Amino acid sequence: MAVTGIWTVEYYGAFGWENAGVLVLEKGRAVGGGNNHFSIGTYESAGRSITINLTLEYIGKPRTLFGEKQRHFDIELHGKHTLKSMEGTVNRPDKKVIPLQFRMTRRAPL
Repeated sequence: MAVTGIWTVEYYGAFGWENAGVLVLEKGRAVGGGNNHFSIGTYESAGRSITINLTLEYIGKPRTLFGEKQRHFDIELHGKHTLKSMEGTVNRPDKKVIPLQFRMTRRAPL
């Protein structure tokens, strides 16, 4: 099932569901950003499962959902998807943290 498209991203944090920007998925590449960050990475999809590996870079005031103020770090998203939605968990591969929930909505094809 193809995941190529423009997706909006939300994470579930201390204040509930928070908008985390846009992510474009195409041909194994993931590129996105929001009002204070950008992300570059890759994804692999098999059946309904997906893994997205991203490097995040804050260009504004850092406000990470992991409670730190680093400007540059990696995250991994693991989840399930349909043609219109995706949900799963996000974690930091470099630290032992409790995974957070994410959800994504496909807004447009490419």
